Amino acid sequence: MQTTIRRFGVLAPPGNVALEQELPRLVPAGVCMHHNRLSRPGAAISADSLLAMADSIGRAAHDLAQAYPEAILYGCTSGSFLAGIGREGEVAERITQQVGIPAITTSTAVVEALRAAGARKVFLLTPYPWDITRHEESFLAHYGIETVGSDAFECQTSEAIRALSAQDVLDRLLRHRAAIASADAVFVSCTNLLTLEKLEEIEAAFGRPAVSSNQASLWAVLAMMGIDTGGVRAGSLFRTSPRPDGALAPSAGRRTA
Repeated sequence: MQTTIRRFGVLAPPGNVALEQELPRLVPAGVCMHHNRLSRPGAAISADSLLAMADSIGRAAHDLAQAYPEAILYGCTSGSFLAGIGREGEVAERITQQVGIPAITTSTAVVEALRAAGARKVFLLTPYPWDITRHEESFLAHYGIETVGSDAFECQTSEAIRALSAQDVLDRLLRHRAAIASADAVFVSCTNLLTLEKLEEIEAAFGRPAVSSNQASLWAVLAMMGIDTGGVRAGSLFRTSPRPDGALAPSAGRRTA
């Protein structure tokens, strides 16, 4: 007898390799991830280049919808929060309107994850240039999350981000023990930055929840599908339930292919 496979889809930047590397290793049994790439004019970590990916949503979502996923993740943190404060969910709405499948952006997933972790103050680590990091601080502040300290690897291209390891992330955070001591949680941003294998070590080192973009993305999309994440071992978030107001519940939609 054939086992029914639950499916979710991911739309990601063309230079992103971390999502494909990290998420499939953690999905619960019986769940499959399907991936499609967006288009952008170059690999520069700039607002213009990142926002240009939205122009390819129609094609990428239409093709991905033919795998019949239950939910779709727009897997780019900066590419969704740079659209404007409070507008980070617009690309997910466009996806659902175009293909009839519930969708969520990584930026929305991050906010929900930090709220689920009870974080009102965070230490933020990003791979971005400082102008984009500061924009992310404003994005978090819009949702009542204060950045009590931050650092950035200041990568200028996607290639530079994917050259960083999860150990590099841990080593950089260890420089900021004092600032992290005043935070409720650590947040490591960017879906192209490897983090998942070190999140539990980060939590042990600082005694605080650690949230990363890829972790929050997977947690949120599985929550939309009603799949239990308690057995996933990549930080305490996977043992945390979404807010009771049903913020991550899928909206009604008609699948098209």
